[in-house]
Amino acid sequence: MMKSAVVLIETPRAAAPPVRERAWLVQATVAHVYGVALKDLCANTRNRPKAAFARQIAMYLCHVECEINVSEVARAFGRDRSTAVYAIRRIEELREDPELDRALGWLEAMVRRTGRCA
Repeated sequence: MMKSAVVLIETPRAAAPPVRERAWLVQATVAHVYGVALKDLCANTRNRPKAAFARQIAMYLCHVECEINVSEVARAFGRDRSTAVYAIRRIEELREDPELDRALGWLEAMVRRTGRCA
């Protein structure tokens, strides 16, 4: 009898898109899901609380899912590095809420499925 062997060949992963493109993907997804204008996520003002919360979520996803460092996340949103750090920490703390955790899990899966982040 002849035994068959399975050979797995790994194909090289394509290089990740530039930071700006990865951040834009997350920004567009979050803006659509939360019903805020894309321009509000990068506006110079704090804007409405709904837009500010969506911005914090988008910053968190950029950092966690797209593996963009905090300084680049801040730059992509037109904010200071300390603002990006605050947003990421705040969303991490809010993940204790099961409803928000479920929503973030869904958003993370959406971003991951595009294959354009990491």
